[in-house]
Amino acid sequence: MKKIISLIIALSLVIAATFAFSSCKKEKDTIGIIQFGSHESLNNCYDGIILGLKEGGINLDDYNVELLNSNFDPSVSQSQANTLVNKGAKVIIAIATPSAVAAANASDGKVPVVYCAVTDGSVMANYENITGCSDIPNFEKQLEVVTAFMGKNDIKIGVLYSTEESSSPIQVSSLKEAAKAYTGMQVIDKAVADINTIDTAVNALINDGVDCFINLLDNTIVGKLETNILPITNEKKIPVFGSEIEQVKVGCVASASIDYTNDVGMESGKAAAKILSGTNASDIKPIIISNPTNYYNSKVCEEFGLTVPTTISATDVANG
Repeated sequence: MKKIISLIIALSLVIAATFAFSSCKKEKDTIGIIQFGSHESLNNCYDGIILGLKEGGINLDDYNVELLNSNFDPSVSQSQANTLVNKGAKVIIAIATPSAVAAANASDGKVPVVYCAVTDGSVMANYENITGCSDIPNFEKQLEVVTAFMGKNDIKIGVLYSTEESSSPIQVSSLKEAAKAYTGMQVIDKAVADINTIDTAVNALINDGVDCFINLLDNTIVGKLETNILPITNEKKIPVFGSEIEQVKVGCVASASIDYTNDVGMESGKAAAKILSGTNASDIKPIIISNPTNYYNSKVCEEFGLTVPTTISATDVANG
């Protein structure tokens, strides 16, 4: 009987030790990713980030990769950033300017931040423990595309931008500066406070007599391209030129576009991999991606009666 009791006690101790060991097992470290909203270029950034992390030697099975989507709401980005900082994330990767600013403010230098697709990298210059990748538009190349497809230089261009995105006024200013190289070209801009005023702003620009629209790298506007902008402009037969390839695929005429998967996202992922491997974020030089490739949509050109120019090289994405 004593042997049985001793055996039961020993077995109980083994079981208790096993549970104690299990409870003490180290939880996986968190890689936090905040994506400002869902449209194809931002989705491509995420894909590129994952590729970059893997290429940088990170085994993602060893981490809890937590993707948070802010649905184009800066206040949600801030809340998500605070959560990741409080959770002790090893790195926060922030896709688009509002998410990057939120992550940098929440971290206050305590958690390394890698920004991705922040158009104006100077916005992030005053923060500590941060690096990343910028996607500055080449408006000179973009206007070459627009004038080639429109077949003239003296055009009136409409531009929408969100007051919630700090880089957008800078883009408007840069576009207007680039337009000075063309005789008779005008750029008319309208600011929108939120997604509910986009329709009104589109119609206002059409009433102002614009010949076409150009999208900026403004996520609030791009996020409503298919649902709020193209239905109106298509009905009025006003062509829209995109700021990157995915917009051309869904109905814009053409674009001078950088690669958000293999350039912008990938570089941010590689930077995060370096940080996870022990490099300080401040020792990783931010990267600027600005060399575009031209794309066009032949089906959209046909709908608007636009001739595909022979003066520039461009790839058709209509069947892509």
